[in-house]
Amino acid sequence: MPETPYSVASVQHRVMGQQIRLRFADDIELRFTPAEASSLSLALVAVSLGISPEREIYMSPIASDAAFVGAVTDAGMRIDSTGTGICLQWAEVEQLAAALATAIG
Repeated sequence: MPETPYSVASVQHRVMGQQIRLRFADDIELRFTPAEASSLSLALVAVSLGISPEREIYMSPIASDAAFVGAVTDAGMRIDSTGTGICLQWAEVEQLAAALATAIG
């Protein structure tokens, strides 16, 4: 299986408790509360399956300085944060949604 352009992990914050870390490249990192990660996962599934007509998913996680911006394209999504972006095919978007849900536990 090819390597994904992102990583997802459950991490512990000393004050905020469990967080879900989404990392793009080496320097882009977003930290979500479990509720935020769940909402994002559901939104990704909804747009990838055509259940939602939304053309953009935006989330500004409480524990991150950067925002998650996912723009729907014909082939998938372009996900941007702090000016750096990656393009994911629909199967990869669904894998990201599943990884976020799995990390919540």
